[in-house]
Amino acid sequence: MPEQDKTKIRQLDALIEMAALINSTLSPVVIRKRAIEAATSLLNAEAGSLLLIDNETGELFFEVALGEKGDRVKSIRLARGLGVAGWVAENDEPVIINDIASDPRFYKGADEKTGFITKNMVCVPVRSKERIIGVLQAINKIGGDFDQDDMVILFALANQVAVAIENAFLYKDSITDGLTGLYHHKFFELRLSEELERAKRYRHNLVLLMIDIDFFKKVNDTHGHLAGDMVLKGMGAILKSSTRLSDIVARYGGEEFAVILPYISKQHALEVAERLRRSVEKNDFEGIKITVSIGFCFYEPDDPDIEYKELIDVADKALYQAKESGRNRVEAAGISRSES
Repeated sequence: MPEQDKTKIRQLDALIEMAALINSTLSPVVIRKRAIEAATSLLNAEAGSLLLIDNETGELFFEVALGEKGDRVKSIRLARGLGVAGWVAENDEPVIINDIASDPRFYKGADEKTGFITKNMVCVPVRSKERIIGVLQAINKIGGDFDQDDMVILFALANQVAVAIENAFLYKDSITDGLTGLYHHKFFELRLSEELERAKRYRHNLVLLMIDIDFFKKVNDTHGHLAGDMVLKGMGAILKSSTRLSDIVARYGGEEFAVILPYISKQHALEVAERLRRSVEKNDFEGIKITVSIGFCFYEPDDPDIEYKELIDVADKALYQAKESGRNRVEAAGISRSES
């Protein structure tokens, strides 16, 4: 079989693999990295990168970068229209440049910062529905110049990346609360059930926090519902910034929130709960001061076998006790040893 035909088959196999990957995972990180790996491999390039557009600033930033200086380039942000990548994003047109030094669109700043030497490149837009969300590029073809076949392959990979990003956004929208960006009630309960079963199987601790804003109705009545929404968004931000990546933070409903803390000691979890309470108490939500009451439920491996709804019930009772005891406090409760 001619070498050219073998190359075509290898390229087709890679595209089929990418399509299968998109259907098997909703992790945009995995898919983006695989797309860059495929681009550099199929195009026989030294390096490759995916740049996405920051919706707030319009700048391009390096979401994924592979190659000798890949880590260094990730701190670079390109102003709208700057560099070849910026030009492609701005004009929605692909480019092949095989003499990069003579092209006026080339931005030398990235090479100067990283020590990388760009010789040639192919760059294509990544389009999601009716908008450009970034660019995909391969840099420095080994042993030759980039050609139209390379551009076709890169376009195909860019389309795969766009589908993956769109799917990830749709999935995120389906499991998160639109106001706070936290997980919503149903997804929280699914994750709590999974985490409890994992805690039972692998015999590790699990903590559930139920958090309620004290006198939230007064905020709405005094300052209006827009101010109330601002407070809820601020609460979500505090909860996300004060917990680990492995923790699950949700808006349970109304002004009530929930946090699942797996693999944590009781004392450490109590410290987390107190830190959350103090953070809210000290925060100024654009002139509005609030406090929260927290119900704390602790599950240990030797506790009686229970279902996730019982964890919620215990934490809710602890939350009720916190409110009855004066609010702005943490009340802890464990699983009763008398249960069977």
